Amino acid sequence: MSRSSLRFFAILACFCLGCGRSPNNVKYRIAVIPKGLTNEFWQSIHRGAVRAAEDLTAQGTSVEVLWDGPRKESDLSDQINIIQQKAAQGIQGMVLAPQSKDMVPQVEAVVANGVKVVIFDSGLDKDKLKDKPDLIVKYVATDNHHGGWLAAEHLLKVLETAKIEEPGLVLFRYQVGSESTDQREQGFLDYLEDAKKKGKKFNLISENVYAGATVDTARAAASPLLARLEERIDGIFAPNESSTAGMLNAMRSLHGSKQFHLVGFDSSEQLLQAVRDGNVDGLIVQDPYRMGYLSVWTIVQNLEGVDVRGDGKPLSTGENVITKENLEDVRTKQLFDPAEQAKRTITPPSFAK
Repeated sequence: MSRSSLRFFAILACFCLGCGRSPNNVKYRIAVIPKGLTNEFWQSIHRGAVRAAEDLTAQGTSVEVLWDGPRKESDLSDQINIIQQKAAQGIQGMVLAPQSKDMVPQVEAVVANGVKVVIFDSGLDKDKLKDKPDLIVKYVATDNHHGGWLAAEHLLKVLETAKIEEPGLVLFRYQVGSESTDQREQGFLDYLEDAKKKGKKFNLISENVYAGATVDTARAAASPLLARLEERIDGIFAPNESSTAGMLNAMRSLHGSKQFHLVGFDSSEQLLQAVRDGNVDGLIVQDPYRMGYLSVWTIVQNLEGVDVRGDGKPLSTGENVITKENLEDVRTKQLFDPAEQAKRTITPPSFAK
């Protein structure tokens, strides 16, 4: 092939690929990888991420979101495969909710490929990150410890209002290695410890049963727990959507007269209806739409040269206590309702150039 022909094909390739720009004339392609795809929490994350890309594009910085994740939140190998696939697809940034806090090596491999990484929802091992302070751009998440604290506070208030003396409490854990739910569970326990010092009386009768990653595994774990301790249980905390739904299903299938008070975490159509019906006493609801939005917005700002690390602290997206009394408020609906989310205007934080 002649030198002029080689030069022609080189120019043609440069034109087709945008001379270093991403395909389809997009400046930044951002892979957004949740822990799973099925829970409504992740669907709100997706909507927020896409909205951020639309807003940034309208402001003159064209962004494309590549959304993909494992079907099951317990399928770590699937998530790792997706991470590797996306890192090889010419992306500039990755927004990742790791299934395990021990996924530092996988993130290191992505960063070594020249891709910036924002972690959201559930963090990486803090001790390992201390030795690698520049590995991730930012951690965008709920203050999960505070969410668990709010859950314990609300549950004890409910039990006090019901005039139950020295209630029996259950912490229905999610699964080992999930940093976000670990923090919620610890926040719940820390509030109980603080309440005990202030003279509150209760009995923590179970804190070592794990729900597993799905509604079905949660129900399978909750049913024998309720049957075994039925007469002693008054209040229950479940730290995520699937564990709450599984516990609710187990409560409904138990043929007994005992009324349990349940406070859960996150929302779904089933759980919101249970709050309306009075079968769930409260939900600690995150702001996944805002989380998805700020995660994409933050990584694009970093790619544009803005120092988003600031003081190095996580970018918190807020925690909310949802009850039957405030369920129909517009502010509440904006946390989970797609139509109300679409009307929102997210104001990002300010960072120095």
